[in-house]
Parts: sequence; C-alpha cells; structure tokens
Amino acid sequence: MTSSDTAIPRDGRAARAAASRARIAEAATRLFLGDGYGPTTITAVGRAAGLGVQTVYYSYPSKSDILVGCLDHAVDGADRRDAAPDLADQPWVRAVVAEPDPARRVFLHARGAAELLGRAAAVQDLVRAHAVGDPVLHAAWERDEARRRAVHRLLVEACDRDGVLRPGLDVERATDVVALVLGPETWNALVRRGGWSALAWARWAHRTLLADLVPSRWDPEA
Repeated sequence: MTSSDTAIPRDGRAARAAASRARIAEAATRLFLGDGYGPTTITAVGRAAGLGVQTVYYSYPSKSDILVGCLDHAVDGADRRDAAPDLADQPWVRAVVAEPDPARRVFLHARGAAELLGRAAAVQDLVRAHAVGDPVLHAAWERDEARRRAVHRLLVEACDRDGVLRPGLDVERATDVVALVLGPETWNALVRRGGWSALAWARWAHRTLLADLVPSRWDPEA
C-alpha cells in the first residue's frame, strides 16, 4: 500500500506539507527502530529528513506526534491528514468482503493482515511500548486497535452472513479470535522473533482461523 492508494487530493501548499510529513515519518521510523525512541531527538529526525527543525515542529508538535505519524504512514501509506481514514477502503479488505468462498476469504484476510503487519508491526510495537503515561500515544494505540478490529469484524460478518460461522460462536467472540490470531503480538512472536516468513505466518493464521471459525471448511491435512 502506498500513499497514492489512499491519498486525498490537495492543493500545492497542502501537497508540500504532506510531502514533508512523509519525509519526516520515513526518517523518524528509521531512527526510532534503529537507535531507539528515547535516544532519538527531533533535531536528529529533521537532519535525517533533510528538513529544518521548525518544519518538523510545524508538521508534528512533539516527538509523540511524530511517532503517531510513523504509525499512520506504516498502516495507511500517509498521515491521517492525507489519507482515507477507513481501513475498509483498502483494496485487500474489499476483496475479502467480496470473496464468495469462505475458505479463500479467510486466507485473503490473513494474507492482507500479513502485508499490513509487515509494514506496521514494528511501529505498532513501539507505540504500544511507550503508550503508558503518554496520552497522545495511548490514543493512537487505541485508535489503531479499533480500526483493525473493525476490519476483522467485516470478515466475521461475511462468514456469519453466509451461514458458515461455527454454531454457537457469536460475532463479537469470533472477532475477538480474529483480532488475537492476526494481532501484532503473534506477528512479532513468530515472524520478527521466530524467523517465520510472512507466507508461513499467513498459512498458520488461515488454518487456525478456519479450525475455530469455519470448521466445516477446515482441512487438517492442508
């Protein structure tokens, strides 16, 4: 996903501001993940982005706001001021909802989640780690979780609509399961620390979700 997929048309001045935010987010993400969030200064971010410190402050008033911008760019490809706010507008989510075969629908969802987490999980982990006591980052983490949950609920509702959701499993509990299996925690544990490939993670998530949500389509030999 690039910013062109979700960008909102802007005039010249706004386009330049959006470009500055993108440069800041790219530089800050590299520094935060490489050198650590605490040691990285706003001056260092500006230097890495090739922008003056005042331009950085104009774009993001605090280091917390910069990290939120990094999260926005990782998830959406652009700052929230420059991108569509609904994850359901992303092409992979629309493909999941439109897919008629339940087993393939679950796989498309797991693969789309893998693509998203491949871009964003490291930044999400950083936001969560520093959210305690920081209202800006806490709000950003809660917003990110709510957005991901809303997308996972679309998968569950499609399965429920087609009558393939496991009997006795309601939409809320099923959404809990999807949010857990496809959460950044499992991605970080298995891919970032365990060395799994993104495809191996997606296949594991696919089998796990089918077994619990749509057991009629689960093949234990697959």
